[in-house]
Amino acid sequence: MDDVCRHCDPVFDAADVGFVRQALVDGQGRPSALLWEAAPSLFLARYPDSEIDRSYGDQWPDTPCLDYWAYLDLDERRCRIAVEGWRYPEFVVPLRGNGDVDGGAVAAVFAGILRVVVAPRREPYR
Repeated sequence: MDDVCRHCDPVFDAADVGFVRQALVDGQGRPSALLWEAAPSLFLARYPDSEIDRSYGDQWPDTPCLDYWAYLDLDERRCRIAVEGWRYPEFVVPLRGNGDVDGGAVAAVFAGILRVVVAPRREPYR
């Protein structure tokens, strides 16, 4: 989960809409999901074409946050991504069992949705 966060956090930071991350574990203490929550007013200002206000109808602007989920299914080796805005379907990212590769793949999906470009993470030379 740390590798996924290391790759995804810069994507959400680059979106600049107040995303805050939470990590969830299952009953056995294994990572089960990551949730990034955005500030609704900042999100709508940056992404007016998302029509997020319309999707909430009468509940807008009273919704406390917008959710961007990465559901980790370690047994099935996949990550399901569900987001608010633009009415995207759920995305499924196959997991390879390599945290760095998997984190990059999940981050690439979020970066595409949020239309942000983040410089590749580089390891220091040893």
